[in-house]
Amino acid sequence: MKRTRIILVVLAVLIALGISACGKKQPTLYIFNWSDYIDTDLIKEFEHEYKCKIKYSTFDSNENMLTKVKSSTQSFDLIFPSGDHVSILRELNMLEELDISKLSNYGNLDPSLLKKARSFDPENSYSVPYAWGLTGLMYNKKFVPEEIVASGGWNILADSFFDGKNKITMLDDAREVIGAALIYSGYSVNDSSTEALEAAHTVLKVWDRNITQFDSDSYKNELQDGTTWLAQAYNGDALQQMAENEDLAFILPKEGAAMWMDNIVMLKSSQQKELAYKFIDFLLDAENGKRNSEYTMYPTPNEAAMRLLGDDFINNKLINPDDEYLDKCYMIDYLGEAARSFDQIYEDIKMN
Repeated sequence: MKRTRIILVVLAVLIALGISACGKKQPTLYIFNWSDYIDTDLIKEFEHEYKCKIKYSTFDSNENMLTKVKSSTQSFDLIFPSGDHVSILRELNMLEELDISKLSNYGNLDPSLLKKARSFDPENSYSVPYAWGLTGLMYNKKFVPEEIVASGGWNILADSFFDGKNKITMLDDAREVIGAALIYSGYSVNDSSTEALEAAHTVLKVWDRNITQFDSDSYKNELQDGTTWLAQAYNGDALQQMAENEDLAFILPKEGAAMWMDNIVMLKSSQQKELAYKFIDFLLDAENGKRNSEYTMYPTPNEAAMRLLGDDFINNKLINPDDEYLDKCYMIDYLGEAARSFDQIYEDIKMN
């Protein structure tokens, strides 16, 4: 009888402990990022280290991200917008001003890239640079002969080889699409003058004869199976796919390219601000930054991480072009009301 009573007491204690453990929920961090843009092992390690869960969602364009963030009842903690959309989110009063004292690894960032980031975040108050890159053309060598891409320019998109084949895609991004046409026409991606936009619109009408769709994600799979033969693509995304498929190749067009910087920002509505700071600082760690760049194939603004990367990565001109090429590249700036002209042209091209 005594032994039975002891067993019952032990069972009661165990059940009570189980109920207590079940009732204590792990904190959850909600993150909204581009697809294929973080080493998933780092997420698992952060969850383990900080006894939390990360709810990770993805978007395929800045425009879609903005629409979701503005309309969603779900409150994201951290999002990863490009520079011009950092400006937009700041104007909408949606961003938390960052307390840099809570980021012990902030000093790992490259001062020169922090300076570039001031074009969209004047005091580096609301954003932490995450990655930067360039936009070019990715193609499948099984279907596109080398002589077609030999010119090395944006006008490959208009080559008669692609007539009627429906095998070309461009990104679902007004600034990237119109930016490519602006660069080809001899203008900056940020030139909103009537003359520049009319020239770009004329070029796009020609390119559009060969364009099947505007999509920022599916081309990565469609180039593999031949559904798409040629696609406007981000350099890191292209290099990720090329590492797995020797038939794929990528060029940075000779006229130059759009240059962008993606950033980590915290929303004012975040319910887990302290955990969000810990995640940002975790990514700013030099070793974690190195691993993340090796996974994404994008150069990192983390100067300490870059020093740890091997020569194959650092000397790859599709990742780190030389200064001569970078001089022909343009950071996508926030244009305010002038961006409406870009949107009108983009909608016209997509609808016709």
